[in-house]
Amino acid sequence: MRILHITTHLDKGGIASYIYSLAMALKKEGHSVEVASSGGQLRDSFIEHGIRCVDIPIRTKKEISPSVALSYFALKKYLKNNRVDVMHAHTRVTQVLGCFLSRRLQIPLVTTCHGFFKPRWHRRVFPCWGEKVIAISSQVKNHLIHDFKVSPSRIYLVHNGIDLKKTREYSGEQIDNIKKEIGIPEGCIVVGTVGRFSSVKGFEYLIEAAREVLKNNPNMVFVIMGQGKEEENLKKLAKDSHLEGKVIFFKPIRDSFEYLPVLDIFVMPSIQEGLGISILEAQSQNIPVIASNVGGISDIISDNVTGLLIPPRDPSEIAKAIIRLSKDKDLCQTMRVNAFNQLKKEFSLEKMVERTKEVYEDAVWHLE
Repeated sequence: MRILHITTHLDKGGIASYIYSLAMALKKEGHSVEVASSGGQLRDSFIEHGIRCVDIPIRTKKEISPSVALSYFALKKYLKNNRVDVMHAHTRVTQVLGCFLSRRLQIPLVTTCHGFFKPRWHRRVFPCWGEKVIAISSQVKNHLIHDFKVSPSRIYLVHNGIDLKKTREYSGEQIDNIKKEIGIPEGCIVVGTVGRFSSVKGFEYLIEAAREVLKNNPNMVFVIMGQGKEEENLKKLAKDSHLEGKVIFFKPIRDSFEYLPVLDIFVMPSIQEGLGISILEAQSQNIPVIASNVGGISDIISDNVTGLLIPPRDPSEIAKAIIRLSKDKDLCQTMRVNAFNQLKKEFSLEKMVERTKEVYEDAVWHLE
């Protein structure tokens, strides 16, 4: 099968990582995979692994934009010379682009809804969801049904999956070296999180929680890994809270997954989340997880079983959960085992690829 993924950009983030993992796995199975986008930080990685990248001027968040029209004509020309079996769009803008291309060229379109959209009128009038729609969590599926009236028969629940083969044991010396790279003092309990620095990630609530936690146990340090537009605001909050040296901001120079082993506790304080791939990555490294009970996170976390769920925007509850896990080693171990068993059963890359291929096959059959 020949598959064309369409996305706005290939900068580091959840969607680009999702496409990369899926594309690599499909290629290994013998499928032909291409990616159309405006480029980005991961573009060279795709090319290095034999995945063709088609450059289009689609770096926009506006559904009605000259960029969409220009990308339509560029991709239409490309697809007339390079026929594909199915297109797979990953953002709202490329969903619209893919819909027009699908209608014009009679190529089946699959879309993945990676999160939540505001139900604006034009999204209801011009839904552009494609023949088949992938929802990455049960909450996203309900969002599509209730807010956008997408027929349940068109929606497939396909959880994001991670490559468990990437997990490996780190020696004490390796972990110590990573801690030195990040700037973590010796002998501290390390609490951390990973993600883009944006308001929906709720990192400010973790910083506020750190003040309460450190009153209980000053032998802790908080690491926030990532980058984004909220970086200066978060750093200012930490400085104003007198947490210099206790809250460390770190921009990974490699895959952030490689830095997770330094964490003793992982916290995802999001106020909105489609599923939470970084939670899965933390669990694959046997790190106990605390996460907000929002969006698709409850598909991953069963409270007190595979992690701890806390209400969003509540620094006090985050602090209580951190203090609890820092003291309860038995609970941490129980959650580690339960979470890893769940990963193997439901959130593996193999499972995601298998289910996604079923969606492609149904989309092709539907158009025929």
